[in-house]
Amino acid sequence: MLELDFKGELKSKKKAESSFLYDFQLLLNHKGITAIYGASGEGKSTLLRLISGLEKTKAGKISFKGTCWQDEHSFVPPEKRNIAYVFQDGRLFEALSVEANVLYGLGAKHNKVQKINKETYRWVKKVCQALGVFAWLHRYPSELSGGQKQRVAIARSLISQPELLLLDEPFSSLDESGKTVLLPYIAELTSRLSIPCIIVSHSRYEIESLAQEGVIIEQGKVIAQDSIINLMTRLDLSLAHEEQSTSLLQAKVLEHYDADGLTVLSMGVQKVWVERVSAEIGQSVAIRIFSRDIIVSAIKPVESSVLNVLLGDIIEIEHNQNSKVLIVVNIEQQKLLARITRKSLNNLDLKIGQQVYIQFKSLNLGMCLLRESKDG
Repeated sequence: MLELDFKGELKSKKKAESSFLYDFQLLLNHKGITAIYGASGEGKSTLLRLISGLEKTKAGKISFKGTCWQDEHSFVPPEKRNIAYVFQDGRLFEALSVEANVLYGLGAKHNKVQKINKETYRWVKKVCQALGVFAWLHRYPSELSGGQKQRVAIARSLISQPELLLLDEPFSSLDESGKTVLLPYIAELTSRLSIPCIIVSHSRYEIESLAQEGVIIEQGKVIAQDSIINLMTRLDLSLAHEEQSTSLLQAKVLEHYDADGLTVLSMGVQKVWVERVSAEIGQSVAIRIFSRDIIVSAIKPVESSVLNVLLGDIIEIEHNQNSKVLIVVNIEQQKLLARITRKSLNNLDLKIGQQVYIQFKSLNLGMCLLRESKDG
């Protein structure tokens, strides 16, 4: 359990005379990965620095697992909080080998794997192999790609066996292909090692790929806290109104059709077709669907090349005067966000409670099996 309440003033990095008051109140029953999401300058990194103890404010209190880290009478310094902190640039020591960088988390005297005891060696090897770092131990940071450096930085942090892992936009320098390779490592490793993690990000791709819970920050305040799946479809939040707005739907792998290069997933009694994926039958997954890719029909489509046709009920309709509107459809007790034109809304005379058919192409879901679902 992480509980905090901080108040203070945040100076803007972009505008010399600009600042705003922050008021962070947060309670995390902390397991798995939690994402702190928001635009640049909203206070995400400040919140992480307050949690770590790297930034201190007079009016604040924080406790973790029942241990007080800060209140009006006491302050526990960062080095005594057993927290691992990975920054945006990784902050590797360029003059040291990867091996020495990784072992730095054990203390400066440990710079060779051969010098550590057997139990510690097994832990180091487990972490390094899980992150794909073990084969690079004799290289130097200058010989690594950006993604490889971040893996080393994360391995170094985990070697110390922290009680909490903090990630401050560590993937922002990577393109989407680099993230596609690295993010599954992080999700799988933190789950396997049972190390709770908080990641700060302004990339919805990252939070959808990694996190189970989300916290939305705007102007130094927590405006929403919920599961990532629920946050995606809330019409009162900016997430749903972004150009790249998506829904995450839970499903299970039902069958592979190798001849067609497809996999079929079950979502309740309905099915979803995706490009062939490497997943076991029965595995729980989360599929990611862009709201812009959805076709809504009032009658069942026939003779269509679109494989995915799901039946659902409209539960919310956005009311505005824009040319495009958002609707939320309940499908097998899950929420799907769809963006359509206002003209289509009026032509189909769509109303809350109406049964509709949802269509989307299987090809659009090829990179949507991002992580194993933690909710079922």
